[in-house]
Parts: sequence; structure tokens; C-alpha cells
Amino acid sequence: MTMQAKRARFVFELRRHLWLNCCIALGSLLTFSSLGCTMFSARAGSLKEYNEAKRNIENPSGFADGVTRPEGRSAEKAGSGKAFLQRLGLQRERRKDIELARKEYREGDGMFERAKELEGEERADAFRAAAKKYQSAAKNWQSSGLEQDALMMAGESLFFAEEFYRAEEMYGKLVKEYPRNPYLDQVDSRRFEIADFWLKHDSAAHKPFVIVNFTDDKLPWNDTAGHGKRVLERMRLDNPTGRVSDDATMRLAVDQFEKGKFEGAADTFADLRMTYPDSEHQFQAQFLELQSLMNSYQGSKYSSVPLDDAETRVKQIAKQFPKEAGERQEDLNLAFGKIRFLKAERAWHGAEYRRAREEHGAARFYYKRLIEDFSDTPFAKEAETRVAEIDGLPDDPPQRFATLVKLFPPPRDEQPLLNSGSAK
Repeated sequence: MTMQAKRARFVFELRRHLWLNCCIALGSLLTFSSLGCTMFSARAGSLKEYNEAKRNIENPSGFADGVTRPEGRSAEKAGSGKAFLQRLGLQRERRKDIELARKEYREGDGMFERAKELEGEERADAFRAAAKKYQSAAKNWQSSGLEQDALMMAGESLFFAEEFYRAEEMYGKLVKEYPRNPYLDQVDSRRFEIADFWLKHDSAAHKPFVIVNFTDDKLPWNDTAGHGKRVLERMRLDNPTGRVSDDATMRLAVDQFEKGKFEGAADTFADLRMTYPDSEHQFQAQFLELQSLMNSYQGSKYSSVPLDDAETRVKQIAKQFPKEAGERQEDLNLAFGKIRFLKAERAWHGAEYRRAREEHGAARFYYKRLIEDFSDTPFAKEAETRVAEIDGLPDDPPQRFATLVKLFPPPRDEQPLLNSGSAK
């Protein structure tokens, strides 16, 4: 690089650093001017807080115009940092055109009422037009009660237009911005209907993830079942104590059960059992949890936890739901008998494994356990035969490497830290 090029590079870097320093200084100056003398005067800061508190008491709406206090998560996040970004022109203020918003909301109400009188595609088009009007009203008065109402009515309009994917997006936007809105139960009911429709549609006509939907407004772009499960899980998080939260949990568990995902289904049924003890789905959830646990058992070479939990469920169902258990007595008896058989099978395989290793003492222990604890299974008679066959045989197998054992004598017993005399 020539000397002239180096000099030009140096001048460029110097100008860039000067520009950055000027921007930082300008930002600090704006922040200082916004704070004013309050930084140095406790009295001024106290008076400001006092005046704000007094104004809130005298005017609960929170504004001098007496209209409304900002609501929603965006308003809660507003602070000095946001004000600083707005002064620099890096963030726009929340839009607020009250009269226009009210006008458009009234027009949307009129269009919504007229749409209810129509039929067919004309009805759907009218509801879509009403949804656009509500959305425009919401944009013109953000962080307000009117925006809540407008988002809700936009979702309702799209729902009745049978554009379920866009309707669910609108409901989700409402709950995300206003998590404590007064429409939570109604929103959950709509979202549950949408998710249930998507799951049923996928069960009837499943399509791979890569297939994209361009024609049916009722369905998402792809992965219909995945979107349905996402909505149900989102409902459980957004409103865990809502009116249909237990319904969402039950529907999610049933979908997992029907698709053969028994471990996940058992966990979800257990979640409903413990989280919603007063739910109307309690008996059905526990019964299907029992079936899920038994189906998730993988055999005698794997964990026995599913069998133990299934046995607990059978006993709990019979104790907690005597009427319903009486109606399903045959199924419960069959399940309990199967659990007993599988547990006996586990004990039998354990005994046979130890007999094959000539560990006759351990084998006798398992055979006797079979005879005493599982006398109602066919393994008990086989165990009696095996006990007679190994009668008199040594408990442990013979040592086949005696020479090597003599070469490596066992370690001496460890000496106690304190002998009896020192302890005294």
C-alpha cells in the first residue's frame, strides 16, 4: 500500500471515530435534557412522582384528555429507554387516532351484523370485510381497550368466515398483547374448536409436512396436526386455569394415544390427573393413562416402572371411581390380570437367568417369590418344578480360575481408625 493510500485510510478512520463520538455525545445530551434538574434535586423528583400519583387518583383514565390509560404489554414496556429511542427516531410511537378508530369500529360492527344475515360465499366475504375494518380500528388506537375489542371481533369475523388459520393468529395476537383480557375463556373455546378440527382433519386425511396447502382457508399452510397440537399447548400456557384448559390437555393426550405415542400420552394424562383434580375427564384420563402405561411397557428386559404405575392406577381407579369402575369391571380385571402375568414373567426370566449362571441360591429366591406372590399365574407351577431340579445344588457356581485367585490373594481387612482402647 502506497503512502498516499495509507494517509487516505487514516483520514477515513479518523472521520468515522469522530462521527461515532458525536452520536454518543448527542444521545447523552438528549438523555440529560429529558431528566433535567431532577437528577440533582430530590425535591423535584418527589414532586413529579407526587403530581403523577395525584393525577392518577383524580383522573383514573391516566390522561389529561380523560380517554384511557395505555394497556397491554407494549405499554408496560414503555420507559426511559423506549423514550430515548423514540427521540433518536429509531422507534415510532404507538399509533393513536381515537376518533378514526371509534368510527372504524362502529363501521365494523355494522358490517358484522349484516354479515350474519347472509349465506354462503357472500357471508364469508362480508365477514372478511368486517375483519379488515376491525383490524384497521385496532391499528388506529393501539394500547387501548378498543384495540382489545377490535382484535377480538376481528378474530370472530375470521372464525365465522371459516378462515381458521388467520382467526387463530388473531386470537393469539390478542392474548400475547393483552394476557389479562376479559375474553380469555371465549378465545380458548374458539382456539379449542380450531385445534380439534385440525387434528380430526389430519387423522382423516394425513398429508406429509412437505405438502403445502394453497386452496383451503380452514387449514394452515402445512403440518396440520402440528399446528393443532401447538394451539392446545399454547392454550395450556396462556390460561392454565381457564374453563377449557382441562379439555385442551385431554384432547392433546388423546391425540398422542391414538397415534401410538404411549409414553407421551401417559405423561399428559398424568398431568391432567394431577393439575385438574375436579375435571370431568378424571376417570377417562386415568383409564386411558392405565392403557398407555401398559402399552409403553417394552418387556422383561426393560424397566418395570410402567407396570408398577399401571398397577397403582388400577387400584386407584377402583377406589376413587366405584361407580365407573363397576361399569368397566371386565376391562379393569383384564388389565390387572395382564399386569400380574407380566410381573410374574419378569420374575421368571430373572430366576432362569441366575439358574443358567449356576447361581442356584439367587435362583431359588426368585422361584420361591413366584410361588408365594404369583400363585395365580402359570409360572408358579413351573417354579415348583425348577426348585425340585436344583434342590441340593450349591448356592454359588464353582470357581473355575482357582490358580489365578491364589496368585492374587484378597486384600486384608481395613484397620479401624480407632481401636477399642483408644476409643475408651
